[in-house]
Amino acid sequence: MPKNISGSPVTAPTEPLGSETNRLTLPVVLGLAVFPVTAAFLATTGMPTTEIVPLLGYSTGIGVFAVLALSGGRRLVAGLAALVLRASQQ
Repeated sequence: MPKNISGSPVTAPTEPLGSETNRLTLPVVLGLAVFPVTAAFLATTGMPTTEIVPLLGYSTGIGVFAVLALSGGRRLVAGLAALVLRASQQ
């Protein structure tokens, strides 16, 4: 067992590492709730379902791309862009 040579007491963290990513926060709840609400609103205005689903899918893709780009996930964004290009060429 390693010894504490600094002389100061060592304390264990009170929360496990990465526990903050498992919390249910308001942005997560609102992000999940906005899609059915938007779909219901568009359906009541007369937009056909065959147009609502792709619209929500495209807006989700744009949102994911924006979050990844702003969070510094350049490598993941480059892979996603390559995947989209390959899929669009087929």
